[in-house]
Amino acid sequence: MARYLVTGANGLLGRAMVNYLLAQGESVRSFDLTAHENPQVESVIGDLRDANAVKQACEGVDGVFHVASMVYVGLGKPRFLYDVNVVGTQNVINGCVARGVSRLVYTSSIDVVFEGKPLHNGDETLPYATQHLDYYGETKTLAEKAVLEANGKNSLLTCALRTAGIYGAGDKHRFPALIAQAKAGQLARIGNGSAKFNHVYVENVAHAHYLALNALTPQGAVAGNAYFITDHPAKNFFDFTLPFLVALGFPMPTQVIPQWVADLGVRLLELRWRLSPTDKHADIVLTRYSVASLCNDFWFNSDKAKRDFGYEPIVDEQTAFTRTLDWLKGLV
Repeated sequence: MARYLVTGANGLLGRAMVNYLLAQGESVRSFDLTAHENPQVESVIGDLRDANAVKQACEGVDGVFHVASMVYVGLGKPRFLYDVNVVGTQNVINGCVARGVSRLVYTSSIDVVFEGKPLHNGDETLPYATQHLDYYGETKTLAEKAVLEANGKNSLLTCALRTAGIYGAGDKHRFPALIAQAKAGQLARIGNGSAKFNHVYVENVAHAHYLALNALTPQGAVAGNAYFITDHPAKNFFDFTLPFLVALGFPMPTQVIPQWVADLGVRLLELRWRLSPTDKHADIVLTRYSVASLCNDFWFNSDKAKRDFGYEPIVDEQTAFTRTLDWLKGLV
């Protein structure tokens, strides 16, 4: 039985990662701001920004799944985002090196290559974005680079998995926000409906992480590399999300906002924020990033992950829909 550390174990992917590891018969230690609810899990309570706490959490583990991340969709460059996503990741790397951990898998993001231009069937030959549309993407890029550059340091082997829009039971961001908009009668489609985006079911992402970690060997192809993780065919964002809302009893939205109107609205919101950059204006739903990602093709393939460590989704699209819908029913 191996012992693995999962950072952010109480989040959407973190919970799925813990459950997946337990199902494989592995021993799991969680690191998060609160204890894990499962008594089978050894809980270490701490903050990624606390280097000593992270180092202690890395003691005696065979591998680390660094899942924890601060998600932020607002404007500006808040310090906490850098401290959690970049400094926190460096603390994980340092903890692994100091405690002799041999393998580290980092949960990255497709945002590291996105500049607002269409990406069709993207792969790992794409360069990093030179100008990000939001600070979240910038911090994830800095963190991914640090993880990959640490490969080989004190025998530590690393890789990064670039996930698309993760969904499933425990989602705190995407579907709760959509449900709130639907309840308020404010839900509308943005764009002409042709743009495609990858959503990936959380258990498939956990499966990919486990396969990647087991493939982290000195002789293998995985160490020091990044991989896009997808599962089912890309769809327009609203073609993917609206069937869930309709199944929950909400009417199909009839309002369609053209991209040029959304772009104009974003510019006005950003102007308002620049004139008065207070917290009440910072965390807004509509941003340059959100409009660009909704109105441009933004999808990838996971062929490299399949080739290098045998990744294929283990949960089919219909099963993923049913499981997610069953959980969402508890939110309405």
